[in-house]
Amino acid sequence: MKVLLSTYSCFPCQTSEPGNAWRTINEALKEHEVWAVICDNHHYRELTEPWLAQNPLPNFHPIFFELPPPLSWLAPPAATNALHYHLWQGRLRRQVRDLHAKIKFDLVHHVTYGRYWSPSGLRELNLPFIWGPVGAAETPPRAFVSALPLRYRLSEVARDGARNFCERSTALRATAAAATIAIGVTRETCAALKRLGARRVEQMPQMALTEKDLAQFAALPAPPPGPLRAICVGRHVHWKGFYLAIRAFAQFAKNNSAAELWIVNDGPFRGELEKTAANSGVAARVKFLGTLPKYADVLEKLGQSHVLLHPALHEGFGNVCLEAMAAGRPVACLDIGGPASQITPETGFAAPATNPAEAVAALAGFLEKIDRDRALLATMSAAARAHVQKNFTMRQINETMRNFYAQAVAQHVR
Repeated sequence: MKVLLSTYSCFPCQTSEPGNAWRTINEALKEHEVWAVICDNHHYRELTEPWLAQNPLPNFHPIFFELPPPLSWLAPPAATNALHYHLWQGRLRRQVRDLHAKIKFDLVHHVTYGRYWSPSGLRELNLPFIWGPVGAAETPPRAFVSALPLRYRLSEVARDGARNFCERSTALRATAAAATIAIGVTRETCAALKRLGARRVEQMPQMALTEKDLAQFAALPAPPPGPLRAICVGRHVHWKGFYLAIRAFAQFAKNNSAAELWIVNDGPFRGELEKTAANSGVAARVKFLGTLPKYADVLEKLGQSHVLLHPALHEGFGNVCLEAMAAGRPVACLDIGGPASQITPETGFAAPATNPAEAVAALAGFLEKIDRDRALLATMSAAARAHVQKNFTMRQINETMRNFYAQAVAQHVR
C-alpha cells in the first residue's frame, strides 16, 4: 500500500518519540511504500538526510515542512513547543490534501507526537486512519501533586487545564471520530479515547525492541554481586519522580551503608534532586552522572546496576523501563501509567500510588527485599528478559500493526 505517516518528531535514533517514529517507518517499509511528514524546525532534516545518504531506504519518502514566518520561531520550551505542534498539525491538513491528490494514499497513520489530547492533521482525508499508539491521559493522584514545590504544582495544573481544554475541542473529537482504529498505550488513555468518541480502541505498547536491540541488551551481564546499586535514567523533570526514588533509596540505605543510587542524564529539576539527596542524608551516595556521551555508556551503567527506579507521576510509556527489563534489571515504579502496564510481579514492583510517604516506604521495602534475597533478584532478572522477548518485540508489534492496517482498510467506509 501507499502509506502516509504523520511523524512530527522523527530521526534515526533509538530512544524517545523520534526513535518510536523511526521504528514504525522501518517496519512499515517491509511491506509498503511510505511517506513520512516530519517537522523541519528541530534539526530533524539535518539529522536524517546525511543518514539516508549513507543508508538508503528504498520506497521511503521523507517530507520536511515548517510553519511560515513568523510562526516558525515557536519552539521549545514546552509552552511554545505545544503551540508550535498544534499549529503545525493544522498546516499539515493542507499539506496532506495536496499530497493525497497527487499520490492517492491507501492508509494514513498518526505516529508522533504520541499524545491523545492533540488533534491530528490527518483527520480530514476520508481514508483508513490509524491514530496511535498515543498516551498522556495519565494523571498523578492529588497527594503527589500537592507535595511538589509551587512552580511544579502550577505546571501540573497547566497540564490538566490544557488537556481538559483540548478534550472539548471539535478538532480533537473530529480526530477521534475519523480514526478507524485508535490505539492507546495505557488503560487510562484507552478510556480517554473512548470518552472522545473513538469507535474502536485497542491497547498496545508505544515502543518495542528489534532483534538487534535484544541482542545488545542480552549481552549485558546479570546483576553483579556486591552492594546494591539502583539507577534512574531519564530527563530531570519533576514528573519522572526521581525525587521519590531518592527518598526511597535513603530509607533503604539506613541499613545498607555501601549501597548507591546512580542518576543518569540532566535537566531543569536537577537542583531539586540534589536538594532532596542532601536533605535525606544520602548526598554522598547519590551519584549524578549527567548526560553520558554515548548510548553505549548508558548501557554500561545499566549493566553495572541491579534495579531501575522509575516512580514516574505520569509516564505515557517509559521506554527506559522496557530497556531495563531487556537488560535483566527489575523495574520499581508506581502502579499507574506506562511503567505499570509493562511490568509483572515477576519482573518488577509497582508501589501503591496512594500518597508519597506510602509509595516511598513500599519502594524502599522492595529494595531491601531484593538486596537481602539475591536469588530472588536473579530470578526476577531472568524473568524480565524473558518477559520482554515474549511480549515487546518489534516482530510482534509489527504483526499487530499489520493486522490493524488490513482491518482498517477493510472496515473503512468512504
